[in-house]
Amino acid sequence: MAIINGTNGNDTLNGTIDNDLINGLAGDDILNGNGGYDTLDGGTGDDTFYTGSDTYVLATGGGGKDKFVYEITNGLITITDFGGIGKGSNPSSAVIAEVDTLQFTGSEQLTARNLQLTQNGNNLEISFEGMGNPYVVLQNFALENLDNLAQVGNILFDGQTNITDSFDVFNANSTQNTIFNKNTVTFLNDLNNNVNGFDNSDDVINGQGGDDIIDGKSGNDILRGGAGDDILIGGAGNDTLESGTGNNTLNGGAGDDYLSADSITNYGYGDPTKNNLLSGGDGNDSLFAFNGLGNNTLNGGAGDDTFYTGGSYYVYTADILITGGGKDKLVYGDNDSSGIITITDFGGIGKGSNPSAGVIAELDTLQFTGYERFTARNLLLTQNGNDLEITFERGYGSTVVLQNFTLENLDNLAQVGNILFYGQTSITDSFDVFDANSTQGTIFKKNTVTFLNDLNNNVNGFDKSDDVINGQGGDDIIDGLSGNDLLRGGAGNDTLIGGTGDDVLLDNSDSDLTGNNLLFGGDGNDILSTSGLLVGNSGTPSKFSGYASGNNTLNGGIGNDTLSANYSTGNNLLNGDNGNDVLSASGSWEYDLLEVFYPPSGNNTLNGGAGNDSLDVDYSIGDNLLNGDDGNDYLSASGTQDESRFNIPSGNNTLNGGAGNDSLYIEYSAGNNLLFGGDDNDLLSAVGALGNNTLDGGNGNDILVGGSGNDTLYGGAGTDIFAFNSYNQGINTISDFNATNELIQVSASGFGGRLSTPSLQKSQFTIGASATTSAQRFIYDSTTGGLFFDRDGSAAGFTQVKFAQLSAGLSLSNNNFVVV
Repeated sequence: MAIINGTNGNDTLNGTIDNDLINGLAGDDILNGNGGYDTLDGGTGDDTFYTGSDTYVLATGGGGKDKFVYEITNGLITITDFGGIGKGSNPSSAVIAEVDTLQFTGSEQLTARNLQLTQNGNNLEISFEGMGNPYVVLQNFALENLDNLAQVGNILFDGQTNITDSFDVFNANSTQNTIFNKNTVTFLNDLNNNVNGFDNSDDVINGQGGDDIIDGKSGNDILRGGAGDDILIGGAGNDTLESGTGNNTLNGGAGDDYLSADSITNYGYGDPTKNNLLSGGDGNDSLFAFNGLGNNTLNGGAGDDTFYTGGSYYVYTADILITGGGKDKLVYGDNDSSGIITITDFGGIGKGSNPSAGVIAELDTLQFTGYERFTARNLLLTQNGNDLEITFERGYGSTVVLQNFTLENLDNLAQVGNILFYGQTSITDSFDVFDANSTQGTIFKKNTVTFLNDLNNNVNGFDKSDDVINGQGGDDIIDGLSGNDLLRGGAGNDTLIGGTGDDVLLDNSDSDLTGNNLLFGGDGNDILSTSGLLVGNSGTPSKFSGYASGNNTLNGGIGNDTLSANYSTGNNLLNGDNGNDVLSASGSWEYDLLEVFYPPSGNNTLNGGAGNDSLDVDYSIGDNLLNGDDGNDYLSASGTQDESRFNIPSGNNTLNGGAGNDSLYIEYSAGNNLLFGGDDNDLLSAVGALGNNTLDGGNGNDILVGGSGNDTLYGGAGTDIFAFNSYNQGINTISDFNATNELIQVSASGFGGRLSTPSLQKSQFTIGASATTSAQRFIYDSTTGGLFFDRDGSAAGFTQVKFAQLSAGLSLSNNNFVVV
């Protein structure tokens, strides 16, 4: 730290870019910090402080008439002995001699109208609306001592060279009910004030800590509530009302008003946990309730009003009730919030394609911004009794509820409609809605989004068209025909047919977790899902919403398909057919680096069909059947067990690899499982499995890995390897070991006993009932067929353990062992 000392004269002292201590001493000095964390002490005299690009400055005027110049690029300045103007309007000459000045420069927003003064304990914090955290802190300074009079005062705003009477401050004990001057800025005190502005005056009135009633009267006023439960009344004129903390009531009155209970635009001055009532009144008003956790009510009143709601990343909005006549717009701008936004009187486009002028005059718009998944393709519309619920697939946003509103009244036509999607500035004919009583058999247009009604629809899309068709409450049959289609069944027992093309078939909406559905992908690389419901931000699941309980059938057809019946309690049938398919009926997902388990309990059948398939029922507690069929398949009915995750499924599963080089896993399972490798060279693994499992390699050169239970291992035809990871994980029976060419694989680390890779030494193996030397580790009892391990041979420190049962009378030797 550099220490820079002045003289008793008028000095100019420049600091370094590092941390400095600058002492002006006596005289009218200029102190320039120039960067870093600086301590500036002017000493006696009329000093001027320039902080430059400092991150933090601790300044002491030291007596005299000092000036502190704050540029917009500066950091925080703390002033230890700021000289205020004091109470009243006639300061003494002694006070004037010690009055200090703050000069704010560098931005046209540094004005009296944007000034924010906050008493925080003994200190006064000074900032400007819309520009972030406090800029200046006056230590041991009361708000009532800061003021600007006609020619003397404490603050020069951007562009000013002379003090003007630009703001007034109530004394701490003042109970007056009218502000001092028209067209000026006023700061109240911490009492419960009941204060009026002036008619025909553009007043700025700032509440502080009390429960205030502030009436701006006529004029274009700015009213800020501050802390406490406040009532702000704009009156006639185009007013700005900002709630601050507390449960507040904001009434805009006549005019085009701006009302905010927004905890973001106010940079912390709004309290997101409180319940606010915002009433726009007559005029085209803008009402904000963004990032709020409370239950807010927004009433636009007469006029074409705009409502701004939602939340930013990981901020959760609570319930918002919105009402208002006229041609209103709700701007919903979040990508990761939750809650319910309810609109009591939404103006829909109505049925048909030619709305009347009267309908258009009352037509309301929902504008979804802030997240690229807010598209017509991801739009979900659900009729719930008399109300319509609006969400987006994997959008994880709040639900917008239109009260007493039917789906058939929502629509987008060519130039007029109800929804603006992400990135749109004008309405497009992006989705169609069936009338409630429509029984038509074809959607309206190619390559568009269509919502059916609650009847039992039998509806086709178009050939060579990428259609999005959304079922609702009936038992629907939806055939996308050719093209890359997206079909959603909705509630009911639905049949979805993708047809030719790469299709997505979904019957897992929140309203459709109980249906018994049939999904046929057809030709192409399809995705079929009847899984339980996960919701999450940015496409990443973060919340479990419910199990699927229906008994569903998913047929992938030709192509590389993905079939999912995860988080289901039903008995599902998944058929991959030809192609390299992924079939899943499991119960876990990863969120924030933690694996979360919701084990499915149904008894599922997964048939891979021809191709190299992946079949997965991990973490399932049901009794599942997995058939890989032809191809090199991966079949798994496993759980997990490590330091951070623990889930042991208990179902009794059957895994059939079929032809091909297959991998079958039942690791960390508690059930009694059957694994059949079938033809070719297979891997069958029961590592960590607690049950008594049967592993049958079938034809081919197979690798069989037993688990912690008492498993039965059949190698079948071919030259097989039987693997053991430890001597204390149950007793596995090898029913058909061929000592001529088959191997027993053991883990050097798992068994211990100073085994070394890759071969077992001749001295480490013996035939008999027990070890006869200290070097012997593996003992085969040819009379009983028992295979034992002894960590220290004939020494007395370790008792031999039986870990496998083979046939008796085998010509076993150390050459039948491999060490890994």
